[in-house]
Amino acid sequence: MKNPKTQEVDLQGNDYELTETHVAIYEGFTSFVKWSTISVIAILILMAIFLL
Repeated sequence: MKNPKTQEVDLQGNDYELTETHVAIYEGFTSFVKWSTISVIAILILMAIFLL
């Protein structure tokens, strides 16, 4: 969308001030996925041990 006063186009994704926030969210997400995967594998192993 053009700014009528300056005739400049606003660029989407130009949010460099949020880079630290994005990195923190990414690290939290990857940690969550890692521990979720480990816990599911542990539950499957325990199920194989006790239910078979």
